[in-house]
Amino acid sequence: MSMNIFLSCGEVSGDIYAGGFIREFLKINPDAEIWGLMGPESVKAGGREIWSYEELKLMGILEVIPALPRIFRLKNSIVREVIRANPDAAVLIDSPDFNLLLARSLRKAGYTNKIISLIPPTVWAWRAGRVKNLRRDFDLCLPLFSFEHKFLLENNVNSLWKAHPLVHDLRYVSVPDEFTQRFSGQRVIALMPGSRKYDINFHIDILIETAKILRERNYCPVFSIAQGLSADLAGLLRERVKGFEIWEGRGRGLMAGSLAVAGVSGTVAVEAMLLGRYMVVIYNMKRMTYEILKRLVHVKKISIPNYLTSKPVYPELICKDAAPSRIVQELENYLCNETNKQEIDSRLKEARALMGEDNAAEFWAESVREVLRN
Repeated sequence: MSMNIFLSCGEVSGDIYAGGFIREFLKINPDAEIWGLMGPESVKAGGREIWSYEELKLMGILEVIPALPRIFRLKNSIVREVIRANPDAAVLIDSPDFNLLLARSLRKAGYTNKIISLIPPTVWAWRAGRVKNLRRDFDLCLPLFSFEHKFLLENNVNSLWKAHPLVHDLRYVSVPDEFTQRFSGQRVIALMPGSRKYDINFHIDILIETAKILRERNYCPVFSIAQGLSADLAGLLRERVKGFEIWEGRGRGLMAGSLAVAGVSGTVAVEAMLLGRYMVVIYNMKRMTYEILKRLVHVKKISIPNYLTSKPVYPELICKDAAPSRIVQELENYLCNETNKQEIDSRLKEARALMGEDNAAEFWAESVREVLRN
């Protein structure tokens, strides 16, 4: 059965998940055509890029506002093409602010085929009112975590879950030969400034100062240049961290070889947890954005691993607390205190056990095919 699938993803992590889904879907439906808004991982897996995900690499309430006219033009262009092509399904991955709007616009424009939310919005954490959007506009949600799945079912949203995709992806990750050759005998700390321009701009100075302190204390700080960055942004980041070691391979390889990690909150924290690596999670933003979010978000933690265990796994340093000296202090509280280290390592194992065991991308592909069959 040949299938036509429209896909929308808007950032590096979403593109990685999209790539996994496309690869597995094409294994069981080799004649399928998958096209849409995507990035390099999706294209590498067999998708056809009509619009680049670079157009949605935005973050922060105030920072998005100037881009709204362009985003609405993009949305309208997509809606017109989807209505014209009438694909069997629309798979919308992450990027909730854009993809929820896109789903509503598709329904209003008369699209009646299946719409699937792969990595639905974090309605359990904030803006819980968006649950009604998921019930109304989507035929199926495929969340990342078991507690999200439970929340969606409790709110009458059709949801399926078996595992987080990173469990399968990181199962066989080992320390790369290049890492061993370059950093043999050194006490490496991985510094992860993020994959969005917004995140890099707001955290790079903090991490550079952190690197200076670490180097003074005989550690080897290594900055990750995330794969998937645009050439301009990668070049800018290289220039900013000149004089320090950089790593341009997969960030997970860097973390696997490091003693510990410090970096921007996001998917990287889940990767660090699955690799058994301690991480100091930081997040900085404009003060006004922070004050707005404090009134909108109804959770006390920003890092997913801290939701999986009874006690927090990682320290979270937000805004003014994300000071270089404090970051180094938290790293050494782990590295230099064996009792504390053993306790945290035990929590990391506990959190890892709650992430499932199956191949999530394979499960997603099978679930989407089953929805289409029904």
